[in-house]
Amino acid sequence: MKNILIIILSLISGWFSAQNTPIEISKLILSNRDQKEKYQKYLFDNRDIELQYERDKNTDYGLGYREFNAGENYKVIDVTATDKNGTQYDFYLYFRKVKNDWKIFDAQKLPNITFAYVAFARDLTEEQVEDVLKSKDEQKLFTSGKQFSYIKRIDDLGNRSDDELIDHFVKLKTQFNALKEEFIKFRNLNKDDTDLQKSQKFMNTYYQLTISDINEYLPFTRNTLAFVICNMENNAVGYLYTDKKNEIPVMDPGGMLFIREIGNGWYLFKMKNKKKN
Repeated sequence: MKNILIIILSLISGWFSAQNTPIEISKLILSNRDQKEKYQKYLFDNRDIELQYERDKNTDYGLGYREFNAGENYKVIDVTATDKNGTQYDFYLYFRKVKNDWKIFDAQKLPNITFAYVAFARDLTEEQVEDVLKSKDEQKLFTSGKQFSYIKRIDDLGNRSDDELIDHFVKLKTQFNALKEEFIKFRNLNKDDTDLQKSQKFMNTYYQLTISDINEYLPFTRNTLAFVICNMENNAVGYLYTDKKNEIPVMDPGGMLFIREIGNGWYLFKMKNKKKN
């Protein structure tokens, strides 16, 4: 009888403990966003956390949850929202352990207008594209059908879910590694070249990989190469490479929004300039 009681008490203890994990808390919060009293005790310092994650408030989303360690007593929950058409995007909940309890202290996603400088491409009709190409304006947005297609692919990829972004990288992993080696070699031999000169050297490969830039000095990072898909006012998404794992920045809702390891020194990253959104 004593052994049975111990087992029952252990199961009960484990059940209550499970309800207090970051994933369980995330599910509770997102199921009761309009009833703060149900999750108030899980808020760090009673913070007012923005949980309006919908891109379209008239659309129902299924939610998937994954947990990532971001440091000692620090976890990030990646929530993938999937609509009825299978379209996905990700947002992130940030937790710290206070004594023995996990508390959520922020929730963030890339803003919908992050990539406004290429987003114009998604709504242009074929006639409008032709009008731009025929225009004699010296400052027109694109100068060829190839360039327009590239801009449209940049916009499309930059707004995809984390899984889709990683799938894109994995399919082109050999080319990404080759570009990385070529870029490092070229940089070491041409240290006085400007960023523009470096970009011109590799532009054809950028087109093939659907990236817009290789950035050696991305904010919040050290000793990394950032293969940027889109970047606007420090809102960015792309792939990081480093051969020094200790140089990977800490995830921060006001900076390096999210980092996910791909393997062999490569990482998916999303960065947000929180002050401007």
